[in-house]
Amino acid sequence: MAHTEVTGPDPAGRPRAGKARASTTWLWPAIFWGGAAMALVPWAVRSGHRFAADPLIGTGRVAGILAGYLIAVQLILMSRVLDTRLLSVWHRRLGAAVFAFITVHIVFSTVGHAAGRSLADQTLRFLYGYPWLLAAYVGTALIVMIGLTSIRAIKRRMRYETWYYLHLYAYLGTALAFAHTIMISTDIKGIARVFWIALYGTALTLAVWRRIVRPVMLATRHGFRVSDVVQETPDVTSIHIGGRRMREFRVEPGQFLWLRFLTRNDWGQAHPFSLSAAPDGHRLRVTVKALGDHTRGLQEVAVGTRVVVEGPYGSFTAGSRANKDVLMIAAGIGITPIRALLEEMPPGTVVLYRARSESEIVFRDELDELARSRGARLVYLLDGAGQDGGAPVDADGRRVPEELTAPGLARLVPGIGDRDVYLCGPPDLVHRVTAELRRAGVRDRHIHHDPFEL
Repeated sequence: MAHTEVTGPDPAGRPRAGKARASTTWLWPAIFWGGAAMALVPWAVRSGHRFAADPLIGTGRVAGILAGYLIAVQLILMSRVLDTRLLSVWHRRLGAAVFAFITVHIVFSTVGHAAGRSLADQTLRFLYGYPWLLAAYVGTALIVMIGLTSIRAIKRRMRYETWYYLHLYAYLGTALAFAHTIMISTDIKGIARVFWIALYGTALTLAVWRRIVRPVMLATRHGFRVSDVVQETPDVTSIHIGGRRMREFRVEPGQFLWLRFLTRNDWGQAHPFSLSAAPDGHRLRVTVKALGDHTRGLQEVAVGTRVVVEGPYGSFTAGSRANKDVLMIAAGIGITPIRALLEEMPPGTVVLYRARSESEIVFRDELDELARSRGARLVYLLDGAGQDGGAPVDADGRRVPEELTAPGLARLVPGIGDRDVYLCGPPDLVHRVTAELRRAGVRDRHIHHDPFEL
């Protein structure tokens, strides 16, 4: 089977990737830990001296404060104000911490107050004898439900639409838990109450701004509409979006947008899509694979359909790299941001594109032409079980590894440890290949993910 490995000189006058942006990865952890300290100081001043005498209740109170603080942080993360690489890691880790602290708060507080009564009796006393505790239990149940549905093994078995709408209950659950925190906690008084109101007020303001106000402003200014629909493969479609003053809409190759297509069936939900081509000042292009009800419906979206755009988001961009040389790895529909990024990458960039068969390769002609014009090396890795059969080979007929293992990557891409690596594909493959890249000598800070699926 013939596959094309295309290389060529870099054309004069084409854009080069800029220097990597200055790192601010220290800033957000500093703010996070500073906020946690501020949340705990009132407890330390008012109740800390009683901890030794009643450690169960003290532990329950500290856990409750930390749970409330982390819930507010999660809401801020959900507004997508942070770099998405940090967001994907923090959101996942903090979700587990919220669940743990809530459990400790409920169990330790109930046991500590029981004083010889049964736990069931004490729970009923809480529910009927303390204001806002019933609301807190309901809010906690909603937050726990959201946490459970975010576990990868469970999430994979759910329709995206179901998962999306369930997550909207995070706001209701948070409101109920917040009322409990503010109204009955003896540690949150005076200036401490001002801190908590400001914290949750900030989270709410950011959510409203990023999810409602700014998209409405963008829609008013640009009037986004579907301008063209192109069938790339039987189950992959590119959607072109045009509008007014498109040069003023700042978005970079590799970033993604949350798009809401205002059709009868799709207006109520937004989905993330990466750009599949660098913006040209006239229109944007996203490419969609039919994986669920929503994406199948978009295969036939009508030209002229209005689109609400939220974003752009993401640091999966050329400006994030620190090294001169680049490796990009794509699998399946993960080729979309890689295809856009290739327009800005330096000569000598290597692109590995894994697909099940040659018929499932998306943008074949565009990728070949870009590889020639950008001076890149492009290798297609096809599964031997694909309908076109055969072991994966490159243009010169050399065998390439069936799996993207550390030894295989090192053979295929000499000097891989000195490259920035951009990786996009199905989550399981991304996690597996990330581990192999580390084994091959690539540093974590040089591995860039497109994380919107997280």
